Amino acid sequence: MAGRRLGQPESMSWGEITVAYIPLISLVSENCAPLHALGAGMRAGRGANLTQSIPAPLLAMRFSTLPLSFGKFIAMHPPSHRSTTGRTTPRREKIAILGGGMASLSAAFALTDTAALRERYELTVYQDGWLLGGKGASVRNRDAHGRIEEHGLHVWLGYYENAFTLLRRCYEELGRPPGAAMRTLRDAFIKHSAIVVGEQTPRGWDHWSVNFPESDEWPGDGRPLPGPTESIRRATVQVLRYAMDWWNQRRGVLPGVDDVAGQLRGLLKHVLTIQASLLVGKAARALADSVRSLLDRLRALARRDLEADVHLRRLWVVLEFSTVALIGILRGGVFGPADEFEALDELDFSDWLRKHGASEMTVSSGLIRAFYHLAFCDGAGAGAGLALLGMIRMFTCYRGAIFYKMRAGMGETVFAPLYEVLRRRGVRFEFFHRVERLELSTDQRRVERIVIGRQATPRAGEYHPLIDVGGLPCWPEQPLYDQLVEGEALARHGAKLASFWSNWPHVGQRTLHLGEDFQHVVLGISLGALPFIASELIAASPRWQRMVEHVKTVRTVSMQLWVTTPIGQLASNADAPVTTAYQVPLETWADMSHLIPIEGWKERDGVRGILYACGQLGNGDEPVSASDPRAGDRSALEGVARGFLEEHLGHIWPGGADPSGSLQWEGLFDPEGRTGPERLRAQYLRVNAEPSDRYVLSLPGSQKHRIAPDESGFEGLVLAGDWTRTGYDLGCIEAATMSGLMAAKALGAPVSLVGEVPRRRAGPAVALPRYVDRPGEMALRSPYVMEEVSMTALVLRARRDALGALLDRYLNVPARGHVRYVPAAPFVVLAAAFAGRAFSGDPEHRRLGYMPETDVAFWVPAWAMRSGKRGLIPERLVWFLPHVFVSTGAAAAAGREIYGFPKSVVETEVRRSGHALDYLSVVGEVLERNTPETCGTRARILEVARSHASPGPLRSVAEVIGEVVRPLDPSGEWASSIARSFTANEVTIAFLKQFRDVQHTDRACYQAIIEAKAAVQTLRGYGPIPGTFQVSWGDHASHPFTTDLGLEPGGQAAIAATWVDFDFVMESGREIFRADGGVSSASEEERALSKAG
Repeated sequence: MAGRRLGQPESMSWGEITVAYIPLISLVSENCAPLHALGAGMRAGRGANLTQSIPAPLLAMRFSTLPLSFGKFIAMHPPSHRSTTGRTTPRREKIAILGGGMASLSAAFALTDTAALRERYELTVYQDGWLLGGKGASVRNRDAHGRIEEHGLHVWLGYYENAFTLLRRCYEELGRPPGAAMRTLRDAFIKHSAIVVGEQTPRGWDHWSVNFPESDEWPGDGRPLPGPTESIRRATVQVLRYAMDWWNQRRGVLPGVDDVAGQLRGLLKHVLTIQASLLVGKAARALADSVRSLLDRLRALARRDLEADVHLRRLWVVLEFSTVALIGILRGGVFGPADEFEALDELDFSDWLRKHGASEMTVSSGLIRAFYHLAFCDGAGAGAGLALLGMIRMFTCYRGAIFYKMRAGMGETVFAPLYEVLRRRGVRFEFFHRVERLELSTDQRRVERIVIGRQATPRAGEYHPLIDVGGLPCWPEQPLYDQLVEGEALARHGAKLASFWSNWPHVGQRTLHLGEDFQHVVLGISLGALPFIASELIAASPRWQRMVEHVKTVRTVSMQLWVTTPIGQLASNADAPVTTAYQVPLETWADMSHLIPIEGWKERDGVRGILYACGQLGNGDEPVSASDPRAGDRSALEGVARGFLEEHLGHIWPGGADPSGSLQWEGLFDPEGRTGPERLRAQYLRVNAEPSDRYVLSLPGSQKHRIAPDESGFEGLVLAGDWTRTGYDLGCIEAATMSGLMAAKALGAPVSLVGEVPRRRAGPAVALPRYVDRPGEMALRSPYVMEEVSMTALVLRARRDALGALLDRYLNVPARGHVRYVPAAPFVVLAAAFAGRAFSGDPEHRRLGYMPETDVAFWVPAWAMRSGKRGLIPERLVWFLPHVFVSTGAAAAAGREIYGFPKSVVETEVRRSGHALDYLSVVGEVLERNTPETCGTRARILEVARSHASPGPLRSVAEVIGEVVRPLDPSGEWASSIARSFTANEVTIAFLKQFRDVQHTDRACYQAIIEAKAAVQTLRGYGPIPGTFQVSWGDHASHPFTTDLGLEPGGQAAIAATWVDFDFVMESGREIFRADGGVSSASEEERALSKAG
């Protein structure tokens, strides 16, 4: 039998093992050391170390003969233990964090953010070499004046709300004293708003300089970002105003300008006043047609002057790009859920623009090329949805400034503060620990071992990695050898411990065991290294195979120059700009001269300016090498850098070039006084070819192959890195931060993300198989059309606490913290509806006919919450239907299988007087009690009876809702939203859709939170119903309305009643969250309840 160890009986099942050892578990947990230690001892056949605490009757047992699965069971479910005072205290769960980049440290920050979390979790970060930071690591070179040496040029964008928020809180907790360098987040960054974009024209290179507006704001205060819909509207308004200003200047000069200006004003007014929620369907297409008409008129008017007028050409590029993007978004149905951007990612950004009418002038412009260069995807391509979302956020969502430069190296600005705070919180850092491989359990369901090579041995047991440079804790360019047992040998060897190809032999090997060393794993090592360290996981999972095959990485290059002339005298633009879309492969440049004071250069040293450059090598097609290519890369880079400086630098830094445009080599700082190109040896050049250093691309069609942090497919394993599926899948510090926070959320941390993009769950990475229709199933395709509907809605008071528990149980716990629903008001609505015609709206299934249908259901109003500045705030109103009764098997089959409606087939008796319901009876199968002896029977489930005696003035459902909610909602906004929604053009319904697994029947083989809209097509009338309604129920064990819904035992009177006659369409739904089994433990439901509550 697979997995059998040391005498495990061949025929013993897991159920027999569990039953057999229940007495042992109980006895040992009361009298012995913690059970997770017992499990670890059994795994290695070690029981003797527990003999002092094991009662004598148990000493005769050989723990090594117990089945491995029992030890694993204990290891995965560590129990509580008793302290010396007799009090029960929880055993901390161990989390192994592999890798020390931004995603890993963000996860660690969130998992230790409260005292309760620190009591619950014990975190250890395993990092090769002596540096934290991953692709953001930087060092201080003590042999070169302590200068900063980076992986590349790092500039933060002004919409990086999650990264700025985390770092702001880190600095606040760090609490550096007054007078210390970089005490706060604002001390650590400076705003930057000048950008130059290179444009290649028939006359050669040209520069497009833009200075973006600044404000007093700063990112990182936790405020939500505007949604994509609002961002697009803002961008449209800005572009239209820009166009109007320019066109107004040409009134009376060009024929037809006045007419176009009038059309611009009309369109601008329309966009300013239209509600974003209406930008769907016909309204969206109509607006797209208006924009297309305007674009065509502008193109005809401006065509003859575009080549001669540079300003007009650039205006045209901005206007055409914005309008074409808006047309494509409107026609693509993107407005609405943010995840609809993902539907555009199958096409390359440029191809998508061409598809919707963009000219080659716009597609090849510096504006578009700048995105490709900033994302290192020139020649490789970028998904259109991600590119659009990135550009929208960059230009319309920034706070304070579009860019932020760090006042020091990224190592001391970001990773030293994070290290100090996390270490104070009790996180353990194991430096010089290289992850060699992850090994799976025999059933391939979880990571059971992590094999690590130890590169060096700290003398004092713990390595202290930071040095002081000018009052700042910094990372050195080499390990602090005096702290290492092997320090002298390492120094002589010149070992590159941070390199994947290091030839330094390991001084030992360490294997981490599930249960003994970890219960959970955060895999934060970047994608390029996964084929080398996670080969077992890749072999076991088709999803992992698709990810490593389709999500590509690319080598990048960087260069740092220290120059002897102030940049203002060198540059063609005196605003110290960031320049991009220039000559490859060093296409992005930045003036970083503000670092001169922090690096400690004196006037006599002669350094007057600092320049950073970066770019990409290749387009991601080249495989990650298993052998060391760095020597060749360095040699090639020196040649590339020399060629660039001699042939192209003069265009952007003319003050540093000779008359031929070649660099004046003596302008490079060199303390050794070398001449000519030899002075490059005093600069810093770097090729990022290490597997984990390569930049992760966002190629067209690749996003669907990424795996989300909480969807690893292996129990106890979460993922962290900008290579994961976050909904914002761009290689940047913000995506890494979001991924780390999402990993922490999956493990139980109460995380709120700003600007989180609802993502399509990983549901198929390949095309879904076609559903096989079988005779008699009746689960027809959506959408579903319901015509001739007559509905009565009764409002019943309910207890809010019961409704909260209901939403927790059926929505929040299964959602694992990814979405949270709370009761919107202390009432439920009992709706009884009769549809004369119910049929499929699918063109093929429409021909299959229709059926009449009766539906009776309890409707619970709930808010879907989102993160705000002061915590969770309502985002959208939904309705949850925990009990639904229908008259036909077809309605039950389609409702259950497609949406997740909990429908039961019943018999109904209905009597009406015109629109008004007089009597309703619902009879179906029930269980009176939950006992083995109870026989199911048919009984009355619900009964509604109307008394025609009116209690007073007629009141509508909306009026009563307002009365019930008003004490909780003085402003009236919530009440009006709820009331409007019940008779509005559409309502959103939330579902728990799930199917039992065929083998593990206590598990779901599919489980997801679904939302779908019911959209009214025709509203014939509605109004209040006079009289009183008494609603009665039996409170059968199978239908616990009283406890589930917080109603009165046996029944109660309705507080309002309304009739509605209408037709509606039940539209196709979308997954809000799908549980894919990536994280599983005994306490998962408890953690989800804790987050929900």
